[in-house]
Amino acid sequence: MLILAGGTVPLVARIASLPPVSGAGPRRGGILRLTSEVPHTIDPAKVDSVYDALPADQIFDGLVSLDPSLSLVPALADTWTISRDGRTYTFHLRAGVRFHDGSPLSAADVVFTIRRILEPGRRERSIAASYLEVVDGAREFMASRRRDLPGVNALGSDRVEIRLVRPYVSFLEVLAMDDLRIVPKAAVSAAGEDGFSRAPVGTGPFRFVSWTENELRLVANPDYFGGAPYLDGVVVRFPDPAEPDRGNQRFLRHETDLVEPLPDTLPALQQDPTVRIHRYQELSLQFLGLQLTRPEFADLRVRQAIAHAIDRKGLAGIAPASRREATGILPPGLPGYSPAPKALAYDPEQSRRLLAEAGHPNGEGLPAIVAYVPASGGPAETESHEALRRDLEAVGIHLDLREVRWPELNRRIDERSAPVFQLGWVADLADPDSFLRSLFEPGGAANFFAFRDSATAEALERGAGEMNPAERARIYRDLEKSILEKVPMVPLYLNVGLLASRSYVNGFKPGPMGFGMLDLRKTWIDPGEERR
Repeated sequence: MLILAGGTVPLVARIASLPPVSGAGPRRGGILRLTSEVPHTIDPAKVDSVYDALPADQIFDGLVSLDPSLSLVPALADTWTISRDGRTYTFHLRAGVRFHDGSPLSAADVVFTIRRILEPGRRERSIAASYLEVVDGAREFMASRRRDLPGVNALGSDRVEIRLVRPYVSFLEVLAMDDLRIVPKAAVSAAGEDGFSRAPVGTGPFRFVSWTENELRLVANPDYFGGAPYLDGVVVRFPDPAEPDRGNQRFLRHETDLVEPLPDTLPALQQDPTVRIHRYQELSLQFLGLQLTRPEFADLRVRQAIAHAIDRKGLAGIAPASRREATGILPPGLPGYSPAPKALAYDPEQSRRLLAEAGHPNGEGLPAIVAYVPASGGPAETESHEALRRDLEAVGIHLDLREVRWPELNRRIDERSAPVFQLGWVADLADPDSFLRSLFEPGGAANFFAFRDSATAEALERGAGEMNPAERARIYRDLEKSILEKVPMVPLYLNVGLLASRSYVNGFKPGPMGFGMLDLRKTWIDPGEERR
């Protein structure tokens, strides 16, 4: 029996005491079971993957949120104002909101959350830190040149003021990021950084219960300010190492209720009358990243030869139901996106010419390139990896492909120890900065390539400060093309968002931010449907 930290009433009993939902629609009760890779943390300040974000977003809330249509909606802040010059934001906090330990939300917790992201010397720098550099005093605070943060202030217990050094058109979207979900100052201070990461306390619709090597358990928060969830709880099961299919076999055996289908299992699922397939436009990109500190990539011509050797159209065609050809970095649906080709064209002859010019005719003298890729989830992914190998071998570049599970791949990318790596990137906010700034800002937390380019840094600053949408889009289109010509990465394909659920699971709507930002507050299980 789980006992609430703030009292002695069993949580299960409190959920059971809630009034039933009337009518033939949503019903209360039931545990939703889904499969996701093991998170490395569920502390918002350290979230760096969709697998971290999925549980974190159920436990925590931000000041504002994005709905599935990417519209900004109130969350912990019920109202806000923006000054005429676009530099001062004032937020009013909802009355009566409490953290899961019973402590009340206050403006001091908001100030603490933002300061914590920017704290100098943090072991794990949040992606959000670069977006927050626009806050007055943030850069000096992060660099330990000042101890105060003048741009973030509590105005009493229920209002927060954030001042910027210049207008930033997407600043509200920044505040909706996973990393900026609000944490309680007292609980973090008491548990310490590592303790809070493993047993977090938020304000969200679900409370943390346990985290083992096999699964993570959440239970409904009956006191949630937005209304208690319909579900009693959520169980996130981690993939079985003996079944490297990311949970698809478990779903087929009716052991889970929700899964991201692989291209190879999708046809069978589409024929199953007990399964619903949810398709949505996901703001994401699969790419091949190059670690530019490696001597084999010092010559731009070698990097361009790699890009020209890869047949992106062919990779997309391996799984047409779940992939689209990538023409650049930005996916459709983001401001600044253009369908015009920006990536270097598939041109094996040009690839061979570039290698020869770089002193490596037919790849002579070029060492085998070690590439870490996700452990194959089925024949389609195996075929994709082999296609990459064949494309590069055809021009004389030898690829040493190493398939590893997500925890190792994530670690190697974070440590910058993978010479080449395959990664999927999902937008953090509905803005081109979520790709171009996050991935390519010099020194940024997600600049996995060690890419440092002064022209890129300058263009990013101009784009972030530009208030004219048409001019801003032009800046980002030019920047996207410029980055791709310098080849810190090679786009592979765009993902089509796919989720499979059992027919008794209702009420959730996947959004463009993908699996990591599923909102399970209104999800419910139909007790009239058979469930094994």
